[in-house]
Amino acid sequence: MPEHSNARLFVWFRILFNCRFYYPVFTILFLDLGLSIGEFAALNVVWALTSVVLEVPSGALADRWGRRPLVVAAGVLMVLEMAVLCLMQPGHHDLVLWLFVVNRILSGAAEACASGADEALAYDSLPTAERTTLWPQIMAKLSRGMALGFVVSSILGSVLYDAHSLTVALHWLGLDVTVAKSVSMKLPLLLGLVTALACLVVTLRMTEARTPAPKSSLLQSIRETWVSILQTGGWMWRTKAAFALILFGLVFDSVIRLFLTVASNFYRLVGIEEGWYGVIGTGVSLLGLVTASLMEKSAKVLTARQNFLWLGLVVFGGLLAAAHPQPGWTGIAMVVPLFLAMRFLQFFLSHYLNEIVASEQRATALSFRGLTINLAYGTLTLLFGWQTSWVAGHLHLNPDDPRVFAAALQLWPWWFAGTALLAGGWMLLRSFSRQPKGTH
Repeated sequence: MPEHSNARLFVWFRILFNCRFYYPVFTILFLDLGLSIGEFAALNVVWALTSVVLEVPSGALADRWGRRPLVVAAGVLMVLEMAVLCLMQPGHHDLVLWLFVVNRILSGAAEACASGADEALAYDSLPTAERTTLWPQIMAKLSRGMALGFVVSSILGSVLYDAHSLTVALHWLGLDVTVAKSVSMKLPLLLGLVTALACLVVTLRMTEARTPAPKSSLLQSIRETWVSILQTGGWMWRTKAAFALILFGLVFDSVIRLFLTVASNFYRLVGIEEGWYGVIGTGVSLLGLVTASLMEKSAKVLTARQNFLWLGLVVFGGLLAAAHPQPGWTGIAMVVPLFLAMRFLQFFLSHYLNEIVASEQRATALSFRGLTINLAYGTLTLLFGWQTSWVAGHLHLNPDDPRVFAAALQLWPWWFAGTALLAGGWMLLRSFSRQPKGTH
């Protein structure tokens, strides 16, 4: 498949940027470092707010001054955020909390710089006449690469984090070494730092696909950037297809991503030991290899409306299974559709939005997608923190008690169904209100 080197580097960038070794133990990392569920939720809101504030301006700057500088900036920020994580010391609550604040700000800024700019850089590097055909193939290749990346990061991350599993493995290799928990907790973070450095190298190899706008004064650049933001935002508001993609994207993404964020808590809830978390991630990733070709076929055979309809039913079913967790591996198997749904959602949003947006405003439009999604995720994370506190008070339990988390999950499928129906109703009202008078 002929494609510009930027497209190949884009695949590597996404893999290195997203397949992080601490993700399998993300929630319990916070808890084991001495933070509460409420503090975990608040820190993710900090991440989301940072991303929201910087998301669209970074996309507009990418469209005006070039996409490569923003992608390189994302690589630099990733190195810094991982370096901060490596400084964490269990038992020092206040220090850990403030280091996490810095980490979440750096991480949100990195996400904002990458969002829109990386995809626009790769998409516009493709021959214009072949973009519609080549892009789904590249996204399918990315999905396969991400699946393999998650296999490696899930297994290594969870095994290295679990001091007991790591000690057993070392004894099996003939090494009489006992690994302390304080040491094993750092290993996935140190590997993440190495991955971040590799990611930065990839960004430095990228080349600019479009001629940047001529340099102008700082004041004029700021004014032109905001004009570009307003023009693109207005276009997305007026364009039914773009608006629908953004609206349903945030409804689907926020609740799926929140579940994926607290997935390690769900594993504990159904009685799975930490050492098995990597196995779960591996299984899901291997399924992702199989479903990559199904994404291409779905985009070719079905309409956007049909794809989002069946995807909505899958998400609702997965959330319903999470709300009524079954013990052991049965409970895990029943929520696997949620993991796969996120892959399909990202594929559909990228495919359909890139198809309708103009090249000169591509990064800005993609950043609007990231803005709305992160804003919805941050809002839902905050609501989850409040919900947890309310449930804990109502049940007279500690907020970190697994029974509180189990009770909170029971509302999630109905939240998703309600917001999805509201989104559908809004789109119908927009369609009727824009019908010319006299039409039926």
